Amino acid sequence: MRIADWLTYADIEHLRRLNRFYGTGGEKIHSKHELIVSLLQVMGRKPPLRRNMEQLSEAEQRFLELIVLDPTPAFTMEELKAKAAAASNDEADMARELITGAVSRGWLFPGYSPQTQHLYHIPSDLRERMLELLCEPFAGDVSSTPPEVYRDEQGQMVADLVHFLDFLRGDIVRLTNEGAIWRQQQKQLFKTFFIPEEPISEKSPRFGFGRKYHLYPDRFSLLYDYAWYHGYILEDEEGYLCLTDKGIGKISDTLDEGASIFRFWIRLYRKPVPHLPVVIRWIGLLGAKGWIGVDTVKSAVMSWISPFYYETPDSLFVKILKMMSHLGVIRIGSEQGRDRLTLTESGREWLAGTSAFRERVIEEGFIPG
Repeated sequence: MRIADWLTYADIEHLRRLNRFYGTGGEKIHSKHELIVSLLQVMGRKPPLRRNMEQLSEAEQRFLELIVLDPTPAFTMEELKAKAAAASNDEADMARELITGAVSRGWLFPGYSPQTQHLYHIPSDLRERMLELLCEPFAGDVSSTPPEVYRDEQGQMVADLVHFLDFLRGDIVRLTNEGAIWRQQQKQLFKTFFIPEEPISEKSPRFGFGRKYHLYPDRFSLLYDYAWYHGYILEDEEGYLCLTDKGIGKISDTLDEGASIFRFWIRLYRKPVPHLPVVIRWIGLLGAKGWIGVDTVKSAVMSWISPFYYETPDSLFVKILKMMSHLGVIRIGSEQGRDRLTLTESGREWLAGTSAFRERVIEEGFIPG
């Protein structure tokens, strides 16, 4: 519902508290209609909202992004507490203030019916204006003209999943003692892919991004884990990698497989990058407007990326963009020495139909260590 609707359902004491907060003369107004009209002059317009958002503290800004970027229409108090804890670095007093502050501003409304009274809602038109204002500082870097050279990998992840399954159907694949496909067969397999990779070097440490991430390069590691998780492949007790009946059927039926791999990637990468949903949402919002500088996108999301073992925030950002490109969610191009990105058609569709915030972290124990 819109702000006007939520104000209509609010009781008069709630409206008076909002009027006192915004200083619109609520003590002198007695009718509910007049209270609503006076509030809409402040809450329903962009300039006052912009000024209000510009005055937020760092923690308040982070909490705002967590509730506004999450497309969920309503939150439980437990969900709000979790978001407030993340925004305040687990400072309990500050977390409570973040929630009460959002309610005091009329950015969150408690439900009005027995079914919704324990839920907190953001008015739909308020969320839209806030998203526009959040993106406003970055709008000047958007171009409608694509770079001369760019990568578009839509559909190629699914095609290479089929290549992998078909490879297992036609070849006997033995695993090493570590559980990896033999290096020579990896090279043979990767040559059949639309996006070829090289077997990884055994020297550099790799962990945290999947069950077989320490054994395979980034893209194939995701494909392998996805196929294993969904029962398309089986590692038998004798050390062979086998194609299952389900995997055989998947070779000729990959409808919606691209979206499924994308959701699996979110679940897998949320463990090392806990705020990945925020990062994805920012990339989606900025990339939907046209071709935008990668450095501009980076400035919007870097505060949400923390180091992970040997990975720095910079290397994690590069890895996220690399995988979103492989998944066919974004195009990345370069012009005059500057990288730009935009959403693909698949990316627009998947981001509209998928809330990364609702994709749970992969089950405990799936990733070794």
